[in-house]
Amino acid sequence: MIHDEREPRSLAVLCDFDGTITLTDTFAYILKKYAHGDWQQYDRQYERGELTLQDVVRKQGMMIRTPEMVLVAEMERVTGFRPNFDKLITYCRTNKTPIAVVSAGLEFVINHLLRMKGWNHIVKLYAAKAETTPDGIRLTFPRLRDKTSLDLKDDLVRFHQSKGRRVAYVGDGRWDLPALKLANYRFAVKGSTLANLCRQQNIPAREISDFREVIVTLQYDVV
Repeated sequence: MIHDEREPRSLAVLCDFDGTITLTDTFAYILKKYAHGDWQQYDRQYERGELTLQDVVRKQGMMIRTPEMVLVAEMERVTGFRPNFDKLITYCRTNKTPIAVVSAGLEFVINHLLRMKGWNHIVKLYAAKAETTPDGIRLTFPRLRDKTSLDLKDDLVRFHQSKGRRVAYVGDGRWDLPALKLANYRFAVKGSTLANLCRQQNIPAREISDFREVIVTLQYDVV
């Protein structure tokens, strides 16, 4: 059934994972603790426009040679979650709104944490396939649907918009900026790099610290 674009169900909600759904940036935590070498050099190259998001994450992944089981156990122990993501899931399910996690982090860590919270079967995950090898973690990104997309995040925004949906995007980092710019409803974690970039570049975005704030905005603004 095709729904009128003015109905709430013509919406799609996309959330970054690290630092957005979680209070801990799991990929950055793992890099700080386990990476061999200067992993931040690649972040600086991204900021200068010298590398794509995919390039950065692939290079950083190969610097981590720790077994998957060790990484998963560590992140289960230290990861906290932003309040009321479960309420956002319920809101989306009630309104038949697609909701997805879109991340450039480690897929096996994210999947484990989603399973731990009971969210893995009700929230779709879009992320690179991550495989641990003796030489490092090898990441394979999904093929982009739109040739004008920069990475999997803005590509997913374009995909939903091409289906006639408005998109709400929630993020916290520099890597979220291209997707956030395209989104119809923009949310940046309060005090985050993304929130600061939005202020610097005069990009309207609502700053949030709790997913209930996302729900309230969508309830009043999506008509």
